[in-house]
Amino acid sequence: MEQTTIAKEQKTENFSFSQHFVKALIGALYYLILYIPFILPYNIWGKAATRLSHVWESKSLAYNEDNGTYPLHNFYLKYVVNFIFDALMFLIWPIGLIITIKMRIDNEGMEIVDVLIMLFTWYIYVIAIRVMKEIVFFVLNTLVSWFLNVIKNIGQLIKNMWLLNIVIKRKD
Repeated sequence: MEQTTIAKEQKTENFSFSQHFVKALIGALYYLILYIPFILPYNIWGKAATRLSHVWESKSLAYNEDNGTYPLHNFYLKYVVNFIFDALMFLIWPIGLIITIKMRIDNEGMEIVDVLIMLFTWYIYVIAIRVMKEIVFFVLNTLVSWFLNVIKNIGQLIKNMWLLNIVIKRKD
């Protein structure tokens, strides 16, 4: 059986201080300080907003009995897997901001550090929701597909055994 490699170390040439140090320092600072905490969540949020906008423009989230054998299943699969996660990713920032402001108004003794921690937590939730969406995609596309293929192959095996049994009985 062939083994799938998920993570693999990138092969590189030998380290040269003059050639690699400054680029490595700039790259590390950019990704650790700017890209991962700020640009990545915004890109994820923006993609969710774009997908929601397309759903609204095309009115593609609708129940339609002409769309295949299982229209209700297809509707809920689209609704839960695509729409709900995107809606949560898009709405989490405005809702989080409103909740944080309300808590700050209700609790005047709340420190600014606590407000910033709350805002940062809401900000990071976009990544957490995206991770959950990718886990659902993995389960559906890999595990459920594998399980259904196993069931189909077992059914095919039973059918072939039954056909072989008929052939053997006819020889007797």
